[in-house]
Amino acid sequence: MRRGLLRGLPLLAMAIAAPAFAEGSSQDGISGFLAGWDATAEAARAQQPGWSSPIATTTALLEQRFRFDVEDEHSGNGTGTTILDGGKGLDLIVSGSNEIQFALAPYEFRSGTAASPGHAGFGDWAFLRLEQRLASSPEDKDDYVVSAWLQIQAPVGIAAFTNGSWTFQPTLAFGKGWGPIDIQGTLAGVIPTSNVAVLGQQVQSNTALQYHFGKIFWPELEVNWTYYPDGQRAGLNQVFLTPGLTIGRFYLTDTTAFTTGLGYQIAVAPQYRAKPLTPSYGNAMLYSARINF
Repeated sequence: MRRGLLRGLPLLAMAIAAPAFAEGSSQDGISGFLAGWDATAEAARAQQPGWSSPIATTTALLEQRFRFDVEDEHSGNGTGTTILDGGKGLDLIVSGSNEIQFALAPYEFRSGTAASPGHAGFGDWAFLRLEQRLASSPEDKDDYVVSAWLQIQAPVGIAAFTNGSWTFQPTLAFGKGWGPIDIQGTLAGVIPTSNVAVLGQQVQSNTALQYHFGKIFWPELEVNWTYYPDGQRAGLNQVFLTPGLTIGRFYLTDTTAFTTGLGYQIAVAPQYRAKPLTPSYGNAMLYSARINF
């Protein structure tokens, strides 16, 4: 009897320890996965420059971060629109040359006038962006980056803010640095899948010139241009100038950093009118906050 009991003790111990062992193995597996992910992101970042992302121009760099922006637009007729996080959100580096962005749905507030009521609600959602870095070199070598991506927007906004069409935006992005100076830019097409006669397609170009000093300061000047080859704005264009400043990165931990930025966007062509087809608004304040990890 005693011998049978002694033989059963190891089995009983294994049975008691099995849940704890399984939990430990699961935790080890998750920790290993996250460590591998961090290593992949770090290796990807090591192959590109370490510039700050501009305020309005989307960077060609691979980023792993959460970004939240606010845009406060003002029109010449006294109305304004505030957009909370238009097309920003969670950026994840998923391989040595790929990034996926899962954006938040923008929430908009539009003030009204005596003739037109105000509105508040969600706008169309650019929920997914798939990015492929094509070529790059870190700052201590050739100091450049070239990427391409596809962004997809769903027509989920309320009636006042939706264009009623799924929209695709293929983009080619680039950047080149010379010591403390860098230039970053994008060239994109905005392609609606329906209601094209009204919406029209767009050609967009954004270019940012940055200067880096004092480790954390990145003053910049951006040129944001849109051309409408067809639709109700056929043949028209709009140009905004955006001076701005990003400050960071401030390291909160060894691997987590905070960056903030502010810009002022003003329409310079064509001259703004009370009821224009272009530009879309007269001026805007832009605020950006990012947590990199």
